[in-house]
Amino acid sequence: MFGLLSEAPYGVYAVDMSQTILFWNRSAEQILGHTADEVIGLRCYEVLQNLPESGAAPVCMEGCPAIQFAKEGIIPPVVNVAARCASGVRKPITITPLITEKDQHRVLVHLFHERRDGARARTVAKRVLDALSSQMTHAAGPADSAGGQVDPLSIREVEVLRLLALGLEIGEIAADLNLSSHTVLNHVRNARRKLRARNRLGAVLTALRLGLI
Repeated sequence: MFGLLSEAPYGVYAVDMSQTILFWNRSAEQILGHTADEVIGLRCYEVLQNLPESGAAPVCMEGCPAIQFAKEGIIPPVVNVAARCASGVRKPITITPLITEKDQHRVLVHLFHERRDGARARTVAKRVLDALSSQMTHAAGPADSAGGQVDPLSIREVEVLRLLALGLEIGEIAADLNLSSHTVLNHVRNARRKLRARNRLGAVLTALRLGLI
């Protein structure tokens, strides 16, 4: 299930509901210095010791909020944290979570990238899409005038839009989420309808502007 994420240009790690690391890709190693052999089988808090942007207490000290969300079937929000590198240095990263299934067990997948010079981008794609938005003013269609009043997106629709924002194709999204391409396309169509977007890019841009992904 993680094959296509192994060479992704952004960091990816996955944990089960006990916070045990199941997957760690090459970009995660490049960003944080920990190798897959070193971290798989450990608890994520033993490796990353994530600190929030304000305060000194690790995010997971009182129980990981993202895991609690995932156990309830809710996609956790995007977060900015300072993660511990293999060198011991703290590095600011933005984490975008997704929920999937592996062997009928829920898995929390974290997509992350390094934030440089204080950048507070929501995802890797947001920086790119922000640059493109001035050239794609018509992409979002009438959703721009919706004033944020849109029908709620489902968990799968949010996950699909997040992966679209990261540049994945329909077939790649289907493989990552263990869905058929037809099902992924249905989620895209439903998200477009709810967001009143004319096309996929419009749906992603609108969802980003509304803070939905």
